[in-house]
Amino acid sequence: MVCHEKIDGDAVGSLLAFGAILKELKKNFSMVSKDQIPEVFSFLPGVLEIKNDFILDEFDAVILLDNGEFKRTGYSDQLSGCKTKNIPIANIDHHSKNDIWKLATLNYVNPDASSTCELLYEFSNKMKINLTPDLSTCLLLGLYTDTGGFQHQNTTEKVFTIFSELLRRGARLKKISEYISGQKNISLLKLWGIALNRLRLNPELGISFSLLTKKDITKSGGSEEDVSGLVNLLNTIPESRLSLLLYETQNGNIKGSLRTEEDRVDVAALAKLLGGGGHKKAAGFMFRGKITGNDGNWKII
Repeated sequence: MVCHEKIDGDAVGSLLAFGAILKELKKNFSMVSKDQIPEVFSFLPGVLEIKNDFILDEFDAVILLDNGEFKRTGYSDQLSGCKTKNIPIANIDHHSKNDIWKLATLNYVNPDASSTCELLYEFSNKMKINLTPDLSTCLLLGLYTDTGGFQHQNTTEKVFTIFSELLRRGARLKKISEYISGQKNISLLKLWGIALNRLRLNPELGISFSLLTKKDITKSGGSEEDVSGLVNLLNTIPESRLSLLLYETQNGNIKGSLRTEEDRVDVAALAKLLGGGGHKKAAGFMFRGKITGNDGNWKII
């Protein structure tokens, strides 16, 4: 089982949840993430079992969870061998149709779902899997993070129905909210402070935007993980129709994150024009480049 790079709550939640499901079904498996699991997810049951590499020949099937597009797995070269080795790929996701659909033998996808964990909740019920407190916690994490703590427009009546059932089954909401929403370290707050100081609003277009350089991240003592969630804060300005955050990564790329709550705005379409993708309300893109200049005159080269 493989989730996407820059792992978030729905990715790690669905990875661990499906692992718990396969344990109950007495299956042998490995859970894989290209990137190290952020400390904020350290409380999750089974998180120490996640590996960062695999040998394709050792497996009978590959399950992709919450990836959105093939390159986001971080293992596109290795997984390309599935076709020649006749290893089937199952794609479980809530992102819109993408290049994984052509590669997958099975697509269990619903773009209207709030999260991949919502799909796995339905799968668990159909398979009559026992919703233990550990499994319920992992599923709830995906719902919680991908709905922005039940604040985004993808928070449907169905989401609250599932939320209620997961709580009844012992999901640890207090632990999730404590780690995801309640803990902000000093380096993260310093980094966010830099971005907020550079925050600008284009009133004509209704775009709020900011940026962070690699130097900013190093100077604050933080990491790229600390950038997560910042773009949502930028989008809280009343006049903002969408928010954009640009930041430099350690490997010489510039990552762009887009968010909106406007029904008439589709940030996924905008991200696609820039080589990325995502959801209508939350999307991203990445390209090679460097941010130079100062607070009065920033340039991308």
